[in-house]
Amino acid sequence: MNPPSEGIQSVKNPLRHPYPLVRSGGLFLVLIGAGIIFNTVLNGAFIAGTMLAVLSLLFAKVLAFGKPTLIQITALTLAIILEVVLLIVMVNKLPADAPIQVRLMWVLMIVGVHFLPMAICFVPRFAVLCILCIVNRFAGLVCNNASCDLFLLADSALKVGFGLWLLKKLHPAT
Repeated sequence: MNPPSEGIQSVKNPLRHPYPLVRSGGLFLVLIGAGIIFNTVLNGAFIAGTMLAVLSLLFAKVLAFGKPTLIQITALTLAIILEVVLLIVMVNKLPADAPIQVRLMWVLMIVGVHFLPMAICFVPRFAVLCILCIVNRFAGLVCNNASCDLFLLADSALKVGFGLWLLKKLHPAT
């Protein structure tokens, strides 16, 4: 029986990292979180953070511990599709005169929801980030007298914190 080639991911290969995209996901989160922080402090810098986060995808292969499985690629694709669909629904259902803070909380809620299937790609604890982001957004929507900036900073702290934790995965065996 011939051993599997290097290009094929073997489920029985103990050296194969179960979440090869963990560090690239961490970098993406850190940059998006930093973009939210900068936007909150220096109005308008969110676009720069978003652009950097998207550019971080260029380093995904360099940071990866190998190729993701078909299930991980499918989960990542479905997470992005889910996010786009929910954003379209939000735009069509939210009243046109809804305050920008409400719109922002809903956008961030949708982002939090789309993190759940990403737990399949990055690590199961990514689902914790999903739950914490949703709770934060829900609190932001319920506490509409509170400053939106508090919830934005909490959101960015969650993303940066989880992102740094994911980036910390320095070796495939960790």
